[in-house]
Amino acid sequence: MEMDKIDLGTRCTIVKAEELHGQMEGLIQSGNDIEIQSAGIEQIDTSALQLLLSFHQALAKDNRKLSWPNPSEQTVATAKLLGVDEYIGLSGH
Repeated sequence: MEMDKIDLGTRCTIVKAEELHGQMEGLIQSGNDIEIQSAGIEQIDTSALQLLLSFHQALAKDNRKLSWPNPSEQTVATAKLLGVDEYIGLSGH
């Protein structure tokens, strides 16, 4: 199966939420697994992680995978703080 990618950049906050949601909507239609590129994240907030949680759930319904090949420490720490790390596939990092 092919894999599509989303690059979260360095700041993934509510300011970027609408753009991120648009990307996710398009990728849901692709039928491919998704790789989240978050190695450069310096700041990620609750709104972004909520979107990623919904995205992960939508993909799981179609037996598709969301992978995090090299998440930044900030991404993992914030996901753990909010208690969503295991629900978005970050619990092994």
